[in-house]
Amino acid sequence: MINIRSLILGSILAATFMLAAPAFSALAPAEKSSVSVECVKGSGLIQVNIENHRKIGNVVIEVRDAKGDVVYREEGKALTGELVRRLDKGMFPNGPATVTVESRDFRITRAFEVK
Repeated sequence: MINIRSLILGSILAATFMLAAPAFSALAPAEKSSVSVECVKGSGLIQVNIENHRKIGNVVIEVRDAKGDVVYREEGKALTGELVRRLDKGMFPNGPATVTVESRDFRITRAFEVK
């Protein structure tokens, strides 16, 4: 009697997990990551916004000038899916620049202009 109960209960649990699996996989968004750079002329700061669908983990942020020289590099670890960095605009030469953000899930480069 106990073996039949265990068998029935196990079958019900297995069926429940099979039916619930698609619902749980729908909760996790597709692998999406984004990087945006805000460099407003009236502000003394450059804001870099990084978002990921899961914890970012180890991250490297590099800013290069128009010649391709690295003018800023930061390595760190983000324990959440969002990271915001504000950089002093006075450290960078005026003109076009690019920021590259690299993590285990993505490598994204965005162009911006220091004014």
